Amino acid sequence: MHRVDTVIEKSKVQPRPYQRRIITKVTQMFRGDYVDEHTGVGLDSPLSSVMIESPTGSGKTVMALLAAKTLQQDNPDLVIGWVCMRRNLLVQAAAEDVKHGINLDNVHWVSMFDKSPDGLIQARKDGKQILMIVDEAQHDAASSMSHLHNVIEPDLILGMTATPFRTDKMKLCFQKIIKDCGIHQLIQDGWLAPFHHYSIPQWDAATVADHYGSDPERWGKSIFFFVNLEQCYQLGREFEMRGIDHEIVTGSSNRDEQLKRFESGEIKCLINCMVLTEGFDCPSLETAWVRDSGKGPTMQMAGRAFRQHPDLQYKQIVQSKNTRWPIIKTAMPSEQYVWSRNQWMALKVNPHLNSINTTSRRLIARTMVEIPKYVLSRKGKAKLRF
Repeated sequence: MHRVDTVIEKSKVQPRPYQRRIITKVTQMFRGDYVDEHTGVGLDSPLSSVMIESPTGSGKTVMALLAAKTLQQDNPDLVIGWVCMRRNLLVQAAAEDVKHGINLDNVHWVSMFDKSPDGLIQARKDGKQILMIVDEAQHDAASSMSHLHNVIEPDLILGMTATPFRTDKMKLCFQKIIKDCGIHQLIQDGWLAPFHHYSIPQWDAATVADHYGSDPERWGKSIFFFVNLEQCYQLGREFEMRGIDHEIVTGSSNRDEQLKRFESGEIKCLINCMVLTEGFDCPSLETAWVRDSGKGPTMQMAGRAFRQHPDLQYKQIVQSKNTRWPIIKTAMPSEQYVWSRNQWMALKVNPHLNSINTTSRRLIARTMVEIPKYVLSRKGKAKLRF
């Protein structure tokens, strides 16, 4: 039995097929016995840094926990340093470890801003091998993470993120990035929730409040994203004028209490800047109101809505028509609406036409293409451009 299977069998986890593939690749790359199934090419030596790129809601925490536990089967003295930007994420990860019966040994839960993680520093002095797991690994290039790398000096680094890119010029440095299924595929396979997409004319407090307030039953439990706190409070004032209960979540607010009230249904609207883009896992969320932004932030904000809930057939994502990255660039909605002439207009694809297009694409993909003899004769004589 494979080491991964042994660890899974002892836990309470029934991993999804893609999760098992990712966990297996991670452990093989760190051991050095990974062989690409398509090319048959293996590694020259074990890797020291690997990143899991997988969508929000795909279960990255469980994958990292199982990978770490598998590596501890090879090396019982392996020390785990689990690093997150926010302490509530550390609490969630530790709870997942216990809930799923994985039970990591020698694990230290460390904030990214911890200047002196004593347990890991002592493990380094004792000559122990250290695996550092970096949750939301897009932050790995931050100065606070550089400090942790310097004081811990981990032997192995496992990053995990849904968005492996930054808006600044800093680069993420991992030897290999493991990708499997994207958002669209996970929706098609039934692992993430299907969604409806709505496009409003512009993104400001009054416009957002008008659309939510005109049909609160349609939108249900909603989370709203804005660029800064001033805009958050503007939406709060708009909601107050309309008698809509809400909470504004900030870095200094009582977030735990606010989230409890939201999850229980006591309030149905949470307003924030970016504090809820990470570690906010609420399957009963119905609608994500996503401010204008680029690819990375949009995927983080919209990703809050992709977790499934047994009582919700689909989720909803609202953006303005001016955004740089409509989520439909990443995953296609089951239904799409645009606000026009004071009503929602449905944009529907002709199912017959869509079926013809799908069939045509399959036929094209299966067609054998021979390179013309003239092109073959020129190969090596000139640089070919396709």
